[in-house]
Amino acid sequence: MRWYFVLLLLLTSCIANSLDEEDVRQQEYGDVYATMDCWWSSQQEPPRAIFWCSEELETDLISGYVSLAIEEDPQGENFFSICGIDVTLNTGHELHDVLIAGMTQGSYNCYDSYENELGNEFDWLWNAQEKTLQLIWRPEDELHTVLTVVVPEKQDSPNVLGTVYYKTGHFN
Repeated sequence: MRWYFVLLLLLTSCIANSLDEEDVRQQEYGDVYATMDCWWSSQQEPPRAIFWCSEELETDLISGYVSLAIEEDPQGENFFSICGIDVTLNTGHELHDVLIAGMTQGSYNCYDSYENELGNEFDWLWNAQEKTLQLIWRPEDELHTVLTVVVPEKQDSPNVLGTVYYKTGHFN
């Protein structure tokens, strides 16, 4: 009887551990929303792009030819860039949406953001260890929106396929 209990315990732990990486990501970051072509920089010294992702997107939240990047300035400080052509945002913040649309209408342009204070209407978080970029929009009186871009480790090529996840709720 004791061996039966041990076998049952081993099987249960194997099943619990069988959640694949994608299931764990979806639990943490939400539903798969889009994919983007991403590149890791080979530059080691600032100023440099740490990574950038780009794609022609057609989603409810963001559309147009869109590039997202984390860059490092000459002083070694990270900043977020959203670039593109004819980028349309639907973040719930008219200022951000109109600014990006106006800057990218008919031409390639970028908006750079340093994160000085978390908890405002737009935050970005780069987790170098997890290789995730989170974009958080907090419209007034609405659910917050989080887009999480997961950029896999580069293997033989600096080019990888990034996955964008989408989640709503109230986030600190």
